[in-house]
Amino acid sequence: MSKNTNLSQVKDWVTFTIAIMACVASVIFWVQTADNERIERIEEEIYEVKQDMKEITKQNSEILRLIGRIEGALDK
Repeated sequence: MSKNTNLSQVKDWVTFTIAIMACVASVIFWVQTADNERIERIEEEIYEVKQDMKEITKQNSEILRLIGRIEGALDK
């Protein structure tokens, strides 16, 4: 009877350990997939900011070119 009790306790502990490992693994998986959406959204926003910065740089170059032409015309 003692062997059956020990075997039953070992079986219960193994089952409990496997259940805990499954819970931890599922939480890790859930956190990773939840962060993927957030990371993708942030990457898209960074891409948009980079595109805006390129456009602003292009516009600044054009503005500086026009200011140079105006200053050149004023000097004459």
